[in-house]
Amino acid sequence: MNIFEEIARIESDNFSDAWTALSLEATFEYDYNHLLTEKRGGKVVGYVIYSDVQGDAELLRIAVDKRYRRQGIANSLMQSMLEELIDSGAERLSLEVRAHNISAVALYKKFGFKDIFIRENYYHEPEDDAVIFQLEL
Repeated sequence: MNIFEEIARIESDNFSDAWTALSLEATFEYDYNHLLTEKRGGKVVGYVIYSDVQGDAELLRIAVDKRYRRQGIANSLMQSMLEELIDSGAERLSLEVRAHNISAVALYKKFGFKDIFIRENYYHEPEDDAVIFQLEL
């Protein structure tokens, strides 16, 4: 199993709109997209995917294998991503999240993100609003 297949497995367990291994691989054909992973026993147990274009960064995906949650993996991935973005000179980081994803919202607020906009009925399966967060770096 290659890294994109490992991430796709975690995607399918975490998201109703999971990215496939092929779409993940295609994402990294562009040098502005970045991937950080956390491994245990040689296998990917968490990852973050983000883009950085001329100082504007966007967190595209972050997930942790359900069997490895509550172990600080998401915190570690967020911290590593923020360090890389600051080192690269990024000025801000934006993201969108389901309004009812309480654990993700709490994680982003812990890192100082501010909610700046709500897109009503943005998500489907299940229906939910999207909250847009932004962090000045």
